[in-house]
Amino acid sequence: MHQENNSKRYAHKIDLASLLENNDVLQKEFTSRKKLIKKGNYIYVPDDISDRIYIIMDGKIKVGYYRDVDKEVVTAIFEKGNVFSEKTILGEQKQKEFAIAVVDSELVSFLQTELDQLLKIHTDLNLLMMQMMGDRMVEMESRLESLVFLDSKSRIIDFIIKSIEKSGQRIGYEWVLRNFLTHQDIASLTSTSRQSVTMVLNDLRNDNIIHFDRRRLLIRDLDKLKNLLK
Repeated sequence: MHQENNSKRYAHKIDLASLLENNDVLQKEFTSRKKLIKKGNYIYVPDDISDRIYIIMDGKIKVGYYRDVDKEVVTAIFEKGNVFSEKTILGEQKQKEFAIAVVDSELVSFLQTELDQLLKIHTDLNLLMMQMMGDRMVEMESRLESLVFLDSKSRIIDFIIKSIEKSGQRIGYEWVLRNFLTHQDIASLTSTSRQSVTMVLNDLRNDNIIHFDRRRLLIRDLDKLKNLLK
C-alpha cells in the first residue's frame, strides 16, 4: 500500500516547495544550505572538484564549456526546481563544464554522501529527485528530436515555444519570458549561429508575432508562432 501511494504521488508530480513546507526536517536541511549566487558569479569552472549536487531554489543557471580557450558554448539553462552537476552521482571527479548565475540565484547544495543519507530517510525527496532527473531526460530527448528533424529556423522557433511553455507568464492574450537569453546562448542551445537567431527573431518581430529587448521576450500570438512549425 505504501508503494502504491508513492507511485500515485510521483505520477502527479511532487512540488519541492510543498514537500519542504510539510517536512520540518527537510526544511531545516535546505534552509541551512541556502546560498545566494549573484548574477555573473560562477558556481564552478572546469577542473574544479566535482563533489556537490545543486538544486535551484530560485533564479537561472547557465552551464557550458569553453572552446578555443575563450569561446563560450552553452549546453543547458537551468531554472527553479532543476538539479545540476548530477554527474557527481556517476562518479565524475572534476567538473568539465562551468556553471554561472544568469540572474541572482538561490541554490542548495549537497555532498554526494549527504544526499544519499537524506534520500534513504525521506522517500518523498527520493521520488522528487527521480522526477527531476526524469524531466531532464525528457528535455534532452526533445532537444535531440529537434536537432534531428527540424531545420535551423524551426529549431529556434521550437526553442522559443518550449521556453515560454516552461517559464513564461501569461498576461492577457500575450506571454512574457523574463531574463531573456542572449542570441549567442540561444544559438548554442539550438546548434545554430548567432546570425540565424538574430534573423529569425527580427523576422518574427516584423511579423508582429513577438517583441523583445535585453530583458524580456513578449509573445504577442503564441498560436500563430506554433503554426509556423506545422
